[in-house]
Amino acid sequence: MIGKITEKKLKSGLLIGITGILLLIFLTNLFHYNYHMNADIASETILGEVIWKSRQLIPDTWYPSTEVRIISVPNMAALFFGMTEDMVLSAGMACCMMTVLILLSILCFSKLAGMKKMSGLLMAFLCLAIPSGFIMLELLYLFAGYYAIHVVVCFFTLGIYALFIKKRKIAYKLSGGGILSAFLLGLQGVRGILVIYGPLLGVEIIRNIYFIYQKKKRSVSDFCISLWTLSLFAVSYLGTLFPFSVGQEISRNMRKGVSKLFTAVIPDMARAIGFESANLLGKICLGILLLSTVYMLGHILHLMWKREMESRHWAWLVMCASPLLTALIVAFTTVDSTERYYFMLLFLLPFSAAMVWEKGGSVVKYMVGVTAILLAVSNIAQMYLPVFQSEEPPLTEEYEVTAFLEEKGLSTAYATFENANTMTVLANGSVRVYPVASMEKMDICKWLASTDWYCPNVPFKQKTAYIVTDAEKDSFAAFLEDKDVILDEAGRIGRYTIYVSDYNYSNMGED
Repeated sequence: MIGKITEKKLKSGLLIGITGILLLIFLTNLFHYNYHMNADIASETILGEVIWKSRQLIPDTWYPSTEVRIISVPNMAALFFGMTEDMVLSAGMACCMMTVLILLSILCFSKLAGMKKMSGLLMAFLCLAIPSGFIMLELLYLFAGYYAIHVVVCFFTLGIYALFIKKRKIAYKLSGGGILSAFLLGLQGVRGILVIYGPLLGVEIIRNIYFIYQKKKRSVSDFCISLWTLSLFAVSYLGTLFPFSVGQEISRNMRKGVSKLFTAVIPDMARAIGFESANLLGKICLGILLLSTVYMLGHILHLMWKREMESRHWAWLVMCASPLLTALIVAFTTVDSTERYYFMLLFLLPFSAAMVWEKGGSVVKYMVGVTAILLAVSNIAQMYLPVFQSEEPPLTEEYEVTAFLEEKGLSTAYATFENANTMTVLANGSVRVYPVASMEKMDICKWLASTDWYCPNVPFKQKTAYIVTDAEKDSFAAFLEDKDVILDEAGRIGRYTIYVSDYNYSNMGED
């Protein structure tokens, strides 16, 4: 009876915790969306509006970055923009929906993988609570959700994989859904292969070798599972070959790979977990979660030796292989390392803690539970509380520039990429500041921009502002000299000088 009462209290506590963190994420996205605004986030926000207005899933006027958006926050934001006609609100609503999808995918995975309900809730709570810095939050839950769909598809795919192994049979509707997801992620770029399908195929090869170690004969269903994982990899790769997909050029770095691994990759992995951005309490909690992950690795290897592997253990190995494979690829190629590439660590650690909690005694359960609570409290105090104490939008120089332009009745302006899209979003579209590749040529920026924003696709004769930073004054002077243009200086705000002309001198850069 006492055990049942305790379990009921724990379940209620976890549900309250999950709801509380969800509420913080929702409030931040809906009412403080501009808190951490930058050019990349702003571009995702604007893309949602462009998708809706163009009525194209992939707007033919848009220059993408490293990935095409097909199933992502901007695509979802486009639907909300159609209802609200508010780019900031629609992007915030899309991030909220992506967060809900991540949560549901985690709970679905835990059920399909055969985890107990309490373990699944603990894992979900930790996944929401663990990001200790805005860089990782922006990848998953806040403002942009760059890799949110990859997380959703990853848990969906691993849940199916674990279910197939456990039931020793294939469910064709689920397998078809997995293949479709792989194809759509492939159309977006190579990250699906890197994060999900490459590690999954590698672990499945190990599982087939494991049959030999067990001296067991593989069944027809095992062959089907292997064929399915191979199909996911192949179909995702096929998606990357489409003309509108974005690939990534890389070359080998074998000679300096080991040095790069220890000097760049491993430190970035530590930053991804949060050891740099977390406070002292957070670092201690993250250290405990990391230790639980190391323990789980040893435990699973021990189960392999004893021939006692379960379906969820294979799923854990896939999630563990994901950041490790990424780390090796980055170390031994010329791709620059960044903490963003190792975001799956933020799900591996909660998965490990949940499995340790599930098999542990009362002392272990208590330690894991206290760690989860302290980490959540630490991160809420460090990140979310300052957000709610801030102005919306923040009273930055960039916002002051947009307010100045609006006051002067200037709705069209140009600046370099670092500032342009950011100012447009800070003004929520009431002022449009478009990016140029250089102030010297005033040519189109072929990165997260639309061809609709430049002459001759916009009228040449229209009042236009040009926003120049102190560092850009020399290149802007070259533009004035080359074009024999006379512009009026309308005002100065901080490091920005605003010039106004009766003409729009932007161009498509074809001359």
